[in-house]
Amino acid sequence: MTTPPIELDRTDRRLLRAIQKNCTVGAEALGEQCGASPSTVLRRLKRLRDLGVVTAEVAVVDPKKVGRPLMMIVGVRLQGENAKAASDFMQTMRAHPAVMQCYFVTGEADYIVHLSVADMEEFNAFVQDHLIANPHVQMTATNVVISPLKVGLAVPIAD
Repeated sequence: MTTPPIELDRTDRRLLRAIQKNCTVGAEALGEQCGASPSTVLRRLKRLRDLGVVTAEVAVVDPKKVGRPLMMIVGVRLQGENAKAASDFMQTMRAHPAVMQCYFVTGEADYIVHLSVADMEEFNAFVQDHLIANPHVQMTATNVVISPLKVGLAVPIAD
């Protein structure tokens, strides 16, 4: 069952667009960008957080500058319809620090895993320990990211 979207007015939408670009901007600057007072911005942000519209505010770190220059996109298909195997796989992906994102998808793969690794040795260890060693993994297909063209999690907010 889908949850109906939260009703957002123009100020809410402007605020969401602004904080998705940079969530470290202060209330005064946000107010200027959104056409609202700093107190209105703070009240609106609290409301959006309380409603679960804003689920986190994070820093975007350049992986190369912290020694993790390789990005891998791995498609994984599990064998059959085994709920326990799927649950175990999802738990492992959620817990592993190299997994930046993991999606349950339709298509040839069941899961798409976005990894950040320091080198091919770390990637190989991940594959050996979490994919090849898993008897429920039927197939994997890995793409090495040569050059990221767009990276982000910003959700488009209509005017």
